[in-house]
Amino acid sequence: MEIYERNINAAVSREGKDLIRTKASLLDLNHNMRVEILVRVSDRTIIDARAEMTKTPFKICDQTAHFVENLIGLKIERGITRRIAGLFGRSEGCTHLFELAVEAIRLSSNVILGFETGDVEWRERKLSDEEFIEKAKGFLANSCLPFKVDS
Repeated sequence: MEIYERNINAAVSREGKDLIRTKASLLDLNHNMRVEILVRVSDRTIIDARAEMTKTPFKICDQTAHFVENLIGLKIERGITRRIAGLFGRSEGCTHLFELAVEAIRLSSNVILGFETGDVEWRERKLSDEEFIEKAKGFLANSCLPFKVDS
């Protein structure tokens, strides 16, 4: 018997030729919150970041939203997840905002990869698995099994 469910969703929209906006949200019985980042595609830089906390389990949780602004100026590149862990205040912050920021960054990175590997191919996948893996391996090396690079 299930007793609790949490939904995490993310969406990306294009805002002009060189900008994408990514929103990641968390909804469960105790939380309704969102992290939103604006990314300049050409250099993968986060140029704006905000959080909205509509529902939290405790009033004090609202005091953690400002940590999301620490993302501004960061480049989305390998190792960013490790780098941002401390930017969210740890015991002074909110683990859920951190999770949402990571989700937004991952999806933004995936979309930018799609732009760089051929937007139509990324969405419609006409290449064989082997061809696509080889084409994307430079971007996704060692990120998961299909992109494993033997040393």
